[in-house]
Amino acid sequence: MTNTTTDGDRQLIFGDPEEWKHFESRHPLFFERYSHLREALHAAFLRTGETAEPIDRFVFFYGRLCCEDFFEVLLCCGNGRGAAALKLLRTLYERAVTLRYLHEHPDELTAFWDFHHVQEHKLFVAIEESFGKDAVSEKTASDLKTRYDAVKDTFKVPLCGKCDTYRVNHTWNRLNFVAMAKKTGSLGELAVQAYYIPMKHAHATAGSMYSRLEQTPEGVTFNASAQRGLADRAFIAAHNIILQVIGVQGDQFSIPGLSEKIGVCIRDFQDIHRKQEVA
Repeated sequence: MTNTTTDGDRQLIFGDPEEWKHFESRHPLFFERYSHLREALHAAFLRTGETAEPIDRFVFFYGRLCCEDFFEVLLCCGNGRGAAALKLLRTLYERAVTLRYLHEHPDELTAFWDFHHVQEHKLFVAIEESFGKDAVSEKTASDLKTRYDAVKDTFKVPLCGKCDTYRVNHTWNRLNFVAMAKKTGSLGELAVQAYYIPMKHAHATAGSMYSRLEQTPEGVTFNASAQRGLADRAFIAAHNIILQVIGVQGDQFSIPGLSEKIGVCIRDFQDIHRKQEVA
């Protein structure tokens, strides 16, 4: 998409064709074999069926959300926006870990759903503090508080052992996220690439600024060029993660032919990223 003036001079360009070409030149085999990944995604998610258990619905729809995350990462990578890709990679990773963990611990799904009411209550409190009590109707406020009160004790954690006080936990699981990731097997091995490094770019850290500065003969300047190295790192991690997301679908459901398609995609991944040189 291009924004132009009356004389045809471009002011805004949404997407960078030169970066698309450069990305393709760095990963030609991915483009050659992309149809295999597309077939696996279609087999896993473009289907109809009946779900017997709540965990079935969660695994399917949360996996579908991960697919959207993957293509958002890919969009940024293809345009050379490596820092942006890493920020989105962390979201994909957190969802994929949660997907795998709950697939393996379906008895904890209720806690995951119930914590939604805690988060909605936090949002409600923030809205009231920012815009006043009239910002939310009395009925909505009452409903939110009722649902929160019904579940909050489930998520109580000690605040002070000496005075026997508690607070509501900041998350639905008593494990911290990295500990949860480690329980998911191979996904846990991606914590550095897909969680800790992206954290530097996603949060308000000094590192997020330092990573974009460079020394020149004239002094320190902000490097506004494409971050191809970061894009390639994000791409490799996201490609790995989406294959594991598809794998969860195969583990949860009996999908004809999916196992074979996943096998092809795994071999493709190994070929595509073998001896990958990250700029």
